[in-house]
Amino acid sequence: MFLKMQKIWEDKELGKVILKKHRNSKRYTIRIRSDVVSVTLPVWGSYKEAIQFVQQHKQTLFSKLKTTQPKPVISEQEIRELRMKALEFLPGRLHVLASLHGFSYSSVKISKSKSRWGSCSSKKNISLSLYLMALPLYLIDYVVLHELCHTIEMNHGIKFWELLDKVCNGKAKTLRKELKTYHP
Repeated sequence: MFLKMQKIWEDKELGKVILKKHRNSKRYTIRIRSDVVSVTLPVWGSYKEAIQFVQQHKQTLFSKLKTTQPKPVISEQEIRELRMKALEFLPGRLHVLASLHGFSYSSVKISKSKSRWGSCSSKKNISLSLYLMALPLYLIDYVVLHELCHTIEMNHGIKFWELLDKVCNGKAKTLRKELKTYHP
């Protein structure tokens, strides 16, 4: 059964805040997407506690909202062009990096995902977002290597980060931090 309940709370400074319970959530988390604050809470959590959580972090959220630039609207034509570029470039780049570092994968798919740059299934099927094409090459490589590391370590545990750091020449944390400044 899929469980997802949500409420909207209006704050004078932050505006509309979405409070949503999710069955996989184990703690309270806050995200800002398209200038909207969203709080995910566990099913056992309370909306009242979620509001208190937001109020505790209000100054940080307010400053992030001021510095967050709205995402540009991309036309269907631009999406088609990005998809063509992605189809021409990403599968080949994945193959090159996999060969260079000794990884193997089953297949590659180009998606229109805006929620993640890439993913890797337990069957080693890699999916890459066409929006990667808007990133510099070294960040595209970081995402591709991240997914390739998941073909060996299917989690974000210590072994995964050690492997990723190894293939990223010790720069995994720096690259991860920089990638967070971009949005698909």
